[in-house]
Amino acid sequence: MLGLRFDDDLQEAVMGTMVLSNEVLEEIMTDRDKAKLDELGGVQSIARGLGSSPKRGLTGNDSIQRKQKYGVNLVDRAPSPSFWELFWDAMQDTTVIILLVAAGISIALSFIVCEADLGASCPRKPLWGGPVKLPQHDEEGADCSGWLDGACIIMACLLVGVITAWNEQAKELQFRGLQKQQDECALVTVKRNGEVVSCQAEEIMVGDLVQLDTGARVPADGLFLKGNELKLDESSMTGETEEVTKSEDFPYLCSGTTVTNGDCTYLVTAVGYRSEWGKILSELASERDETPLQEKLTILAEDIGKAGTVVATLCFVAQFIIWLIDMGRETCFFPPQSNFSGPVEDCALGYPGLNDRGACLKKGHLWKTTYQNWSWMKLKDLVSFFIDSVTIIVVAVPEGLPLAVTIALAYSVKKNAKGQEFGTRNGSVRNNGRLY
Repeated sequence: MLGLRFDDDLQEAVMGTMVLSNEVLEEIMTDRDKAKLDELGGVQSIARGLGSSPKRGLTGNDSIQRKQKYGVNLVDRAPSPSFWELFWDAMQDTTVIILLVAAGISIALSFIVCEADLGASCPRKPLWGGPVKLPQHDEEGADCSGWLDGACIIMACLLVGVITAWNEQAKELQFRGLQKQQDECALVTVKRNGEVVSCQAEEIMVGDLVQLDTGARVPADGLFLKGNELKLDESSMTGETEEVTKSEDFPYLCSGTTVTNGDCTYLVTAVGYRSEWGKILSELASERDETPLQEKLTILAEDIGKAGTVVATLCFVAQFIIWLIDMGRETCFFPPQSNFSGPVEDCALGYPGLNDRGACLKKGHLWKTTYQNWSWMKLKDLVSFFIDSVTIIVVAVPEGLPLAVTIALAYSVKKNAKGQEFGTRNGSVRNNGRLY
C-alpha cells in the first residue's frame, strides 16, 4: 500500500497531479480495509491524490492525460459470432464427434463392400446342429443400402448443430438488445468545477464526483463521500439479494450495482476494464471453461465411447479367432473358374462345421481347408467383422442425447426469457425456475 497522506492544507498543491496509480486504487477496492484507507487520510485524501476536489470535483483540463493513465469508462464488446461459428462450436461436442467418425467409417465400409461386390461367406453351423439358413443371392446385385444408417446419424448430428447455433444466436441478440438499451439510458450526474452536469456513463473519468439517486445504476467503482441512508442491490455482483448499506464506515461502491434507497455523492476510482463490472464483461468475452453440465456430458460420452470400443474390440477378436479356426477345417469348394478371382465355397454341401465330404467329392468339387485353397478374397470376412464392430460403437453412443439436451436447454432459455431472466450460455442453464 502506498504510504501517502494528503492533508487539507496540501489540497491546492496536489490538484491535478494524479499521484495515485491504478494498482493502489485497485488494492483499495479489492482489500476493502477501512483501516488502510484511513492511513491514506480517508476518501477525501484519495480524491486529492487523484487530482480532484472533494467539494468541486475535477477542475483541470487534463481529461486526455487522465484517460490515458486511468482508462475510459467503456468496455469494448466483441462482435457477435456468426451462425456458422456457433454451428462449428456446437459440432465440437465429444458425443457428436464420436458419432460422426463412426458414421463416416460405417458409410465408407458399406460402399467398399457394395462396389467390390465381395459377396457373403457361408454361415457357421450351430454347435447343437440343426438346419442352417443359407444366404440368398440377389440377381440384381449386392445390397447397397447399408450407408443409410450412417447417413441418418450424420443428419441427426447436423440437426443438433443447427438447433444449438440458432438458439445461441437468438440469445446473443437478446443480450445485445438489452445492453444497447442500458447504454442509451446511461445518463449520470457529475460535479465538475463546482457545477452539476449530466453526461453519458462513458464520459466518466477517475476522480469525478458522481451523484446517485434511488433507482440509479452505479456507473463505475468508487468510494462513498456523502449521502443519506444509501443502500445498494449487489445481487448482480454477489448473487445475494439482501441490500447492502453504504456509508463512511463502509464506502466501497461497485459498478453494475443499483441504488435501492437513499442518495449519495461518491468518488470514482476505477472505470472500464479496471472496474468490477468491466472485469466481469471481459471474462464473458473471453474463452471460458466448460460448465458442469458440459463436463458431465463429455465424461458420459467418453465413458460410453470407451465401453463401446472395448465391447467392439472383444467381438472383433472373438470373430477373428473363430475365423482362423474355421479356415483350418475342411470344407467344400467349387472347381476353379477362370472368370472369378478366387475359390468359392459350396455352402449347400459343406462349410466349416458340416461334414459332407462324400457328396462334395461326388459332384467333382474340392474338399480342402481354406488354408490349402487360399485366396485374398477371404479377407472380406475381416471387413465384415470390422463393420460389425463399428456398428456396436454407433449403437452404444446415443445419437439422441445431444439433441435432447439441446432442445431441453433451448426450452429452458425461452421459458426464463419470459421472466426477463437470461443466461450467458445455454450450457449453464441447468434448472428451470426463477430466483426471488
